[in-house]
Amino acid sequence: MSAILVVDDEKSIQVSLSMILSDAGHRIDIAADGVEALEYLQETTYDLVLSDIRMPRMDGMALLKTIQQQWGSQVPVILISAYANETTVTQALDLGARDLIVKPFDVQTVRDAVQYVLVKNVLPPIEELSHKQKTKIEERRQDQETQKKLLEFSVLDEIGKTVGAMPGIEKIGSTIISMVQQILGADNALLVIYRTNRSGFLYRCSYVDGEVSLDDPSATDDYVLEWLHKNRRTLYVREVEKDPEFADCFLSGSLLAVPFMRKSQVLGAIILYKKTGDEFLDGGAQQFLSVMASMATAAIENTHLYNELKGYFQGTVKALIATLEAKDSFLYSHAVRTARYARMMARSLKLNEIEQRRLEYLAMLHDIGKIAIPETILRQQSKRSEWEERILRTHVEVGENIMCNIDFLPHGGAVVRHHHERYDGQGYPDGLARDAIPLFARIIAIANVFDMLTSDYPGVTRLDHSQAMKHMIREAGKSFDPELLKLFLEAFRKTLI
Repeated sequence: MSAILVVDDEKSIQVSLSMILSDAGHRIDIAADGVEALEYLQETTYDLVLSDIRMPRMDGMALLKTIQQQWGSQVPVILISAYANETTVTQALDLGARDLIVKPFDVQTVRDAVQYVLVKNVLPPIEELSHKQKTKIEERRQDQETQKKLLEFSVLDEIGKTVGAMPGIEKIGSTIISMVQQILGADNALLVIYRTNRSGFLYRCSYVDGEVSLDDPSATDDYVLEWLHKNRRTLYVREVEKDPEFADCFLSGSLLAVPFMRKSQVLGAIILYKKTGDEFLDGGAQQFLSVMASMATAAIENTHLYNELKGYFQGTVKALIATLEAKDSFLYSHAVRTARYARMMARSLKLNEIEQRRLEYLAMLHDIGKIAIPETILRQQSKRSEWEERILRTHVEVGENIMCNIDFLPHGGAVVRHHHERYDGQGYPDGLARDAIPLFARIIAIANVFDMLTSDYPGVTRLDHSQAMKHMIREAGKSFDPELLKLFLEAFRKTLI
């Protein structure tokens, strides 16, 4: 077991990091800023310091510098920041930081970074560090020269990032049309993305005389779009007033339209029009727009694939929830409320969006094992017999077996199995205590009980919110993780304001 000092002025981050690292078997102390951290370091020997950069009194960079001066490599430091950039990373490494974690972080990223530093607690030779820094400086210089030569590269890079991030169609569309218009200087621009089988627009955005709108394409735009669908290639008209096919559509100017193609299917298109002159539609502009169209096609395909997989994911969860609802409508309502409370706690812990959604789904399905429990036992209002209680408790094992078959909810079986464990070790089925209970199971335990106390749950006397909170406070450290409970109560009180 390693001793780790967590330094951060945000209570939620303190709690989150403490739980993540405690679950991994480490002993944790908490300091609110660099000054307090140095007081701890004077009295205790730590294997690692995990510090935020932005803090009052003494920030993380100043703390790192002081630690290096007084303790050197004996006390390794990992910095954390929500505002990390290349300059910050370079400065942190120059001062001797072993790693830099970017907020919002996920559980595995923190654990992996900490484990690596603890196992490999040696600095690379100074020559190696110097070489790395020189390499970074040279890379930055070359990058700056490239940006000066071709501004388009920065646009394509931004669109590439949009593709990699797989955001919504709206983000892809707005990024492309704004950047293309800025670079090529079109007077009018239109971008459309079709629904499957061209059944209407999934997204459309137009730029007309300096203003962006989401209006439907004009009759002229529709004519050009039909041309692209028919011919499936780039359209370039240098002087539209002289072209017999387009003279009736435009008074004058030049036109460039590029389809977003996947094999022989048109996924969408972008149309650019300039009233006078054709300098923005030269060969270089057409090549740039063609590359952009290829990247846009990849982005659209990625988004469609992402939405399709997301649909399968949600469909599986909905099927399980529908099974629960068919068994007992109250169980379904209880699951929905428990999931809402769990998501509220996840936001307070500043878990990333993926972790928040995963916790929400697990909370929704925490009682899925009750589909195997007789309804007479589930709905019983009076005290259950010892035999009935044993039958009821098997729902966590049944739920574990169901969740273990769902690959997109890793460790979901363990979370469902242990959501009735108690912090003091007196719960079931395995009598786990404190940090041995999975973090998500401890969160769901709090959300689960709070809803049981404040709803018409079978066999439980209903309490108002104030009474329920007082009851749960008395159980802090016994039934519930005290830090998590405090976080839940603070978050819930904010919803009442």
